[in-house]
Amino acid sequence: MPGSIEICNLRNIRRLKFSIPDRGVWLLTGANGAGKTSLLACLRRLGSANAFPVHFPSSLRSERLDNHATGTVTYEINGTYVAYAYRGARWTPRPRSASHLFRNFGYASVTYVGATADRITPRPEDFDTRHVKTVDRQILVAANQIFQTDKFTNLRSINLTRGIGNNAFVLALGTTPQTYHSEKHFSLGELCVLKLLRLLKDVANNSMIIVDELEMALHPRAQVELLRYLEKQAKDKSLTVIFSTHSVTLLKTINHNRIIYLERQDDGTINPVVGCFPTYAIGNIAAEEETLPDIMLYVEDLFARDFLNAFFELFVDEKYGDPTLRPSAKIVPVGGFNEVVGFLDRNRSVLPASVRQKAVLDADVATETLAQWQNAKNHAKLARHQELKGYIAFLPFTPEVGLMDYAASNAMGFEQKVRERWGDNQLQVRSIVGKYNTSLTGPAKRQAAKKSINELMDYLKTRTQGTDELVREKLSGLYANLEWATYKPEFMTLFGSLT
Repeated sequence: MPGSIEICNLRNIRRLKFSIPDRGVWLLTGANGAGKTSLLACLRRLGSANAFPVHFPSSLRSERLDNHATGTVTYEINGTYVAYAYRGARWTPRPRSASHLFRNFGYASVTYVGATADRITPRPEDFDTRHVKTVDRQILVAANQIFQTDKFTNLRSINLTRGIGNNAFVLALGTTPQTYHSEKHFSLGELCVLKLLRLLKDVANNSMIIVDELEMALHPRAQVELLRYLEKQAKDKSLTVIFSTHSVTLLKTINHNRIIYLERQDDGTINPVVGCFPTYAIGNIAAEEETLPDIMLYVEDLFARDFLNAFFELFVDEKYGDPTLRPSAKIVPVGGFNEVVGFLDRNRSVLPASVRQKAVLDADVATETLAQWQNAKNHAKLARHQELKGYIAFLPFTPEVGLMDYAASNAMGFEQKVRERWGDNQLQVRSIVGKYNTSLTGPAKRQAAKKSINELMDYLKTRTQGTDELVREKLSGLYANLEWATYKPEFMTLFGSLT
């Protein structure tokens, strides 16, 4: 029966309350430093008394080094609690009478599997071909399926020690006399998967399997095949599989309800977001399998995205005569400016340094919001903005306001440009543009501009049978071409700093 774990003041975690998920495969993800490894260690403690000493070792040289004295890990199930803390020499439970609580979680076993390169290479004196055995067919079939090969049909194993055993994999080469390849000839990914398959074959029903970033050594296709195999095994054996990963492929493949994203808050609290869409978990970082753009830009909404896309195309046309030198860019609409900045802050640690990232906010954030923070002496928000200042830029306009201001300044000329853009000389937009009050300022002006834009888009969609996406893209492209000469210096500076 699922329970919960609460981790406090341990490593980078100020507080993390985690409800243990029910049966099935769950992907655990988050930025570096979000607490995934610490959480896996605490989950491992459900079945291993050595989990804390292994994952949270303390220095034998100084009590000031790697000291976990302030950390606590509290387990709860059915209203009963036990809290573990490091008290000088070892991790001990309080109350001691509740140390048996782990049995109540109902797992037949709890097993941790990581991407380890440990290999067993038989010494000549240990290797006796008479002790070579055929590997269970379930493992052979699964390995061939996961790696899309047939070579594991010749997989064998050998017990190198007597008694408790030390099983090593070998691969028969089909020679006469028969010769073999030892584990040192397997790739890291192959060896890790083989060990996991062997574990899954023998694991008892109702067990928990913890998999720590094993996919790092696997091709994306093999990652998907492994996920599907784990899902089948979890269903057949009522397993709880918690798979820690950064893989775009896995996050895009699994049902999003099975994603658990560890989101770090400003105060160090970690908030598990269960069932989020993969784009939220990984920052919308791949349009293709594991393909990253050269530039990632985070904006507030769809209009900002399409406006920025249009100006970016004009920028690369201006700067790069050779198409092969053009950088790729992905522009992601996130939400309000606070969400954009938070999204940027999280994803700086998710994407590699080769991907240049920046939040591009609407002009009103610079002209109004920052001023409000200054007047209100909101030092926390100002400090955060200052910390990320190098990663934040501003559009020279607020998209809807910029478009409507231009249209209202020359309604007849704007209508003609709209007709040219859509190839329809019967389009009439002057009456819509004429309703826009250019004398407004601040929030009132932005609201009026959005109202006029919505009316303009509804009219164009009805008359041209276009979609929201198409109409918005055409209006953005039209505005970019009309105002490129005006805003060229700003955009050359903005995009030039990223290339």
